[in-house]
Amino acid sequence: MQMLRNASIAVAIAMALATPAAGQQGPVRLADGDSFSLGRDRYRLYGIDAPELHQECTDARGQPWPCGTRARSELRRIIGTSPVECRTQSIDRYGRHIAVCHVAGRDLAEEMVRSGFATVIDRRGVPNPYEAAQAEARAAKRGIWAGSFDTPRDWRRSHPRDPDDTGPTETPSDWLVRKSADLWQSLMQWARSLLSR
Repeated sequence: MQMLRNASIAVAIAMALATPAAGQQGPVRLADGDSFSLGRDRYRLYGIDAPELHQECTDARGQPWPCGTRARSELRRIIGTSPVECRTQSIDRYGRHIAVCHVAGRDLAEEMVRSGFATVIDRRGVPNPYEAAQAEARAAKRGIWAGSFDTPRDWRRSHPRDPDDTGPTETPSDWLVRKSADLWQSLMQWARSLLSR
């Protein structure tokens, strides 16, 4: 029994050492492909705009597909179970942190644009740091660039939010990934508490 306990503690310590303590302030809860919550704080990725959660795009054959849901799934895939580190640039009118966020040294906004599941925000003459990633995704016809789509901004204008809408729905796959990430974070906190004793 003592051997099993020691092995469990050793595994917990190894996991705690393998995961940086800084960064993620709580479980990541995704709203869509460019916004999420970390603990009590809400974030929106700086410089990009992803399809809205209920938005549909059209593929190369002219068939509709749920690009908004897929954009959120892509952001979940990129984050995985890694800690998220964000540097706030400003606060928007909804109280969200407009931030540059990284996971394992990768810029989340750049990865979303490069995968073809977000577009750069055009700020009239101000260069966007993700323009090269967008040109690459567009040339390779990745994600939304494989067919046609309304820009997320145009889609929001033509689809005002329904006041009865209770918020985003979560796919079973997103739920499983989120629960796995939550479990991983709980294990890390438990392992760190063992180390601090």
